[in-house]
Amino acid sequence: MERIEEQLELDARYNRDDILQIMSKLREIDDLRRAKNAVILAHFYQIPPIQLIADFRGDSLGLALAARRITDKRLVVSSTVHFMAEMVKLLSPEKKVVIPDFEAGCSIAEGINGEALRAIRRQFTSAAIVGYINTNAEAKAEMDSVCTSANASLVAKRISGDPVIMVPDYFFSRNILTPLAKSDSGRAYLAYKRTESGTLLLEDVIRGTSHRVQTGNVSLPIRETGTCIVHERFTPEDIARYRRQHHIDQVLAHPEVNPLVAAQADLVGGTQKMIDYVRSTSARRFLVITECDLMAPLKEAYPDREFFTPCYLCPYMKKNSIDKLLRSLREEVYEITLDDKTSAGARRSLEKMFELST
Repeated sequence: MERIEEQLELDARYNRDDILQIMSKLREIDDLRRAKNAVILAHFYQIPPIQLIADFRGDSLGLALAARRITDKRLVVSSTVHFMAEMVKLLSPEKKVVIPDFEAGCSIAEGINGEALRAIRRQFTSAAIVGYINTNAEAKAEMDSVCTSANASLVAKRISGDPVIMVPDYFFSRNILTPLAKSDSGRAYLAYKRTESGTLLLEDVIRGTSHRVQTGNVSLPIRETGTCIVHERFTPEDIARYRRQHHIDQVLAHPEVNPLVAAQADLVGGTQKMIDYVRSTSARRFLVITECDLMAPLKEAYPDREFFTPCYLCPYMKKNSIDKLLRSLREEVYEITLDDKTSAGARRSLEKMFELST
């Protein structure tokens, strides 16, 4: 606990009174964790105190795999967003999995659903549908394979089917599929773009041609697009301004950013890849184009480097709080449950990802 307090003292957001209150709650969380034989998972986008008290912190897949390796714990508290807690449950069905705020969703996941994917399947019967991991279990159950930011290119390259259709994040799909399509002219690569006038719009990433999927009376996704409401905010102007003002050595960008932003980055990769990359370079000053609270593990791991960001926050991730985490442990809420059919379909697409990426 002393180490946690020391880390919080380095964060300008917290004054001494804040830290005293936070530490009191973190000690109670730690006591409950031991009493209930529980493990706490936290995504890199959680606030620093939650990341620091967690047993494991990481990206969505890393946390789910960590939970699967834990065999001696009864309760998993996933301080993440809903689709990530579902991932933990899918890979550890025997464990009780709870999430501090059941309404902690994801704009990407809200951009696609199972009914939309079935409509795409009816029109493209020979297609391979590859879905980003940032999707709910009922959508995963309709995919041929899931992918992550780390393995998306490999999965799309190796999977059988024509065309390859990637959903639901248009920017992510363009960043992944465009270089792949340029080297593989043997089949088409389509990126899901949005709903439009009751149809689903897909785009050929090389030809730029559009394909419309008629949906009939199916329920459309909650959001018209499946892009990330954090990463879509970054602009090329942000990069130019920070390079000029802060003498940036290298720019690290998440693949969910606009392709115009990705084109200006030195590295395009997910959260874990960014953290690993810093270790491999001699650069000292980094502009980090992703959610602001990735700064916490970066600064902790590399105190001799400097990190800058426009600091956009994810409102979904921030629905979780220390108080909600405490209540989640104490009352074991809110439990993640999945029906057998959805679980079986989602696990099938996950296993296909593991098969294609190893």
